[in-house]
Amino acid sequence: MKKSKTILFSTIVVLSILSFNSFAQDATGQQTPWVAPPEADKLVNPLEEGKAVLDKGKAIYTAECVVCHGTYGNAETNIAESLEQKPKNFTKEDFLTQTDGAIFWKLSEGRGLMQPFKTMLTEEEIWSVVMYVKTLAQDD
Repeated sequence: MKKSKTILFSTIVVLSILSFNSFAQDATGQQTPWVAPPEADKLVNPLEEGKAVLDKGKAIYTAECVVCHGTYGNAETNIAESLEQKPKNFTKEDFLTQTDGAIFWKLSEGRGLMQPFKTMLTEEEIWSVVMYVKTLAQDD
């Protein structure tokens, strides 16, 4: 019984995501750039890169982000393909040139279908995800 409820809930979540595609667009229907406020650029990751931090970031990424952004951060997933607002590809230059603070702010605040992670993760956990996603381009 518990397994069938979990499957039903997961199905409802996926269908909700697939049916709600109109967000973060301008009046012409074009996808609008997501720009963090200038003060976000001043935020500095307080964590030192190391195996434990990257492992924590990877675990959170795997649990919360893979479904849309993909295992390799390239946003090549079935769900991503169906969305009008495409998830960010973390291996591209336009992502990698952002400051850690801008990425932290975006993860914290969320946008459209991407939930605000500040409501479910600690700042340390969000910073570990920031550090982990920046390693995805190194695997290209």
